Amino acid sequence: MKHFNHSTLFILLLAVFFGCSQKPQSDVDTPAYHYSAGMRAIDNGDYNSALKSFQRSVDLDRKFALGYGGLALANAYLGNTREAKNLVDKAVSKGSKDPDVLALGARVWIILRPTEKKWFKHAEKLLEKALKKKKTHEASLYYFGLAHLYNYNFAEAERYFKKVVDKKGEFAGKADAKWKLSQKIVRAMPGTPVGKKVALQDKITRADLAVLFIEELKVGELFDRMPAAGTGFQTPSQMQAQQNTNLPPDVRGHWAESWIKEALKYNVMDVFPDGKFYPDETVTRANYAMAVQRLLVAATRDPSLETRYFGESPSRFSDVPSSHPAYNAMALVTERGIMQADVMTGRFNPNGAVGGADALLIIRTLQSSLRMTF
Repeated sequence: MKHFNHSTLFILLLAVFFGCSQKPQSDVDTPAYHYSAGMRAIDNGDYNSALKSFQRSVDLDRKFALGYGGLALANAYLGNTREAKNLVDKAVSKGSKDPDVLALGARVWIILRPTEKKWFKHAEKLLEKALKKKKTHEASLYYFGLAHLYNYNFAEAERYFKKVVDKKGEFAGKADAKWKLSQKIVRAMPGTPVGKKVALQDKITRADLAVLFIEELKVGELFDRMPAAGTGFQTPSQMQAQQNTNLPPDVRGHWAESWIKEALKYNVMDVFPDGKFYPDETVTRANYAMAVQRLLVAATRDPSLETRYFGESPSRFSDVPSSHPAYNAMALVTERGIMQADVMTGRFNPNGAVGGADALLIIRTLQSSLRMTF
């Protein structure tokens, strides 16, 4: 029989100690309580606080599968892909018969979709298993719809969202919003893979806008089809020759560099006075109106469009004075039905974000306005 020395015994005792669950310090110091606190932190975007809560839940119960799923979720949001994947496996191994755990694991894989090519396959497997355990499981139905939505299977996504809405449970509101988003994307008809990706975003950036102008609006084809310019108008090549041939420093190496370069070439987007493009800056409704105005001026060769509505009295918007720098653009796009103000309040909401699906719908309206068919 082998004998252990003192140091080996000490190490084993430590392993046993740290592998055991810790004792609760109060009546609310429970795994379920800390898991709920962690999920609230997730909803608030406070992922580091969520990590602490989820860690406490598994410290109290080393078999608490939801706690490991929560840790996986927080790590996924923080971009810790390897840790998130390991923790999902741990959660599923401990809670393989719990549909809540399986649905949570699928949610993690959906978050990991930008870096994981097989994310849909992993999510689908977990959700199918969860629905075998409980075919009416609301969370699993919702995340199945979400997985299909992000996999561009819009008809399937809407089928699942309808089931969730009909249940009128905890996920009904979320499902209804995503159902409407899916319908909006279908109406917007993104024609390119990159257009589909942008369509799913809650907020678009200046880089995204450049992509949409080039890929979905097809600005290059629009200008190439135009007849030779008369006096007072410059062709794209003339405009390009007058512009600085150097790309803005914050564009070089950016994922959207080629699209931004083309948007600058056709003068439908511009560089800021400091020489930067700010590709990752969020586009507001006022920004979008200004971009559309710039494009309309270039497409119609009518520079008077840039000043036509300044100084109107009273302002046509309840929340924007006619002296606002973007007022003319807002008036122009609403006058032409390309963008709309709120029907009830008359507010334009200039600082509001522009979602990808809304951005695409605006482009489709703009195409109709310019009588474009591609």
